[in-house]
Amino acid sequence: MIDEEIRKIKRPTNTVLLPTKKANVYMVVERVGCKYDHGRRLPQNGKVIGHIIDKTYVPKENKISKLNERSVSLLRYGNVAFADKMGKNLLEALNKVYDPNDALNIYNIALMRASFGDIKDYQIDEKYHKSFASIFYPKRAVSKNSISNLLENIGLDYAGINAFMKKRIEDLVTEKTTILIDGMLKNNKSNINSFAGLSYKGRIKGTTDISIICAFDAEKKEPLCIKVYKGNLPDFVNCADFFDEFSLPNGLVISDKGFPLEKMKERASFSKIAFLNPIKRSSKVIDDLNLNEGMEYVAGDEKHILGKKTQNGDLFYYSFLDINRESKEEYDYVNGKKNKFDSKKFAKKKSKFGTVTFVSNLDMSLKEIYDYYALRWQIELVFKMYKGILSMNTTREHDNASVIGSEFINFLSVIINCRMRNKLDELGFLKNETFTNIIDRLSNIIKTSTDEKEWKLCTLNSKEKELLEKLEI
Repeated sequence: MIDEEIRKIKRPTNTVLLPTKKANVYMVVERVGCKYDHGRRLPQNGKVIGHIIDKTYVPKENKISKLNERSVSLLRYGNVAFADKMGKNLLEALNKVYDPNDALNIYNIALMRASFGDIKDYQIDEKYHKSFASIFYPKRAVSKNSISNLLENIGLDYAGINAFMKKRIEDLVTEKTTILIDGMLKNNKSNINSFAGLSYKGRIKGTTDISIICAFDAEKKEPLCIKVYKGNLPDFVNCADFFDEFSLPNGLVISDKGFPLEKMKERASFSKIAFLNPIKRSSKVIDDLNLNEGMEYVAGDEKHILGKKTQNGDLFYYSFLDINRESKEEYDYVNGKKNKFDSKKFAKKKSKFGTVTFVSNLDMSLKEIYDYYALRWQIELVFKMYKGILSMNTTREHDNASVIGSEFINFLSVIINCRMRNKLDELGFLKNETFTNIIDRLSNIIKTSTDEKEWKLCTLNSKEKELLEKLEI
């Protein structure tokens, strides 16, 4: 029972008072009408419009909320705005395969990983609500459990991932597209999913890995498609399956020295896979075929490159000598052995300094092969970005579906980061500053609001203004 003194306190008409658990605090509730129940007329209450607090009516809209209950009105802007500008068409592509709400949730997680790099799933909720991602894409499911369920559902629907990859190939690849294929290993800390396997490197490090094969668009300088494999399967087996699944035209496997040549030849002949395989400097075939003798001039601007092409059966060998690298390797060798210098060992090694040799089933010019070799560093840059900037070198998901789902979102994040890096390089920002430093600077550019409707940039210095103007964000 509420005291008569309290009920007489001035408040809006057509309202009633209801008690609360707090002393001297009463809810003021709208009376919205009545309903009839077996002939009885029963009053119906509506929403709470205010409170009686210490014998004074306080409208709800004027009630002072606690700090931890208030909306965030200071949000990180620069890094999220830049990432979203570079990645927004990925959302359009996702909408062709997934339900619009699912597509938004997938893209939003990819956007957060691309914007903030070293971010765990349980941290995404906080980063999302404290950044402009919550304004660009409001009311997204970002709790740890929501993300866990999302990753599992993405992986369980592998047909959706496959359709996305094939649609991407269909939309982007032409006859002139150069596609480079390579693989990377990621440490797998889960002992539950069956992708964990002891690779050769893993045996040395005492860790289990998963393997990711990636097709890379050399012109656009971004990943085209990926697939996740067990870490203990040979790369040539994974590459063969990768080609079979995606039917990549103009694909070139630029492998490492661990690829067995005979296996590659056999599979390449069957699947028409082009390969370019580096050979160890100690390989017997280099001396047997005199691959480093009689080289001709190939290229030279910052580097002076000599080369030689040799055919042996259905294989072609391409040998290159980097004059600058030769001098450095010779200096480093002598400098390191000056107290134990052996002239015979030096003479034997000297002929190999600065050289790199490839074997391939491609009949091309030395310049074309060297250009392909140079393009491989673009893939290495992407993998470095994958492992370093995004801090995705470790897989923590605990089942196969979640691993596949998480790597799919990582794939989208890497595409966004590649585009960001390419844009910064195009505008000349990377000449004097690293990609990571620039993203850090962007993440410190914030917007504030007093009404959550109009957002204004906080004061910027001249470099920040230039950065936003050139990026057009």
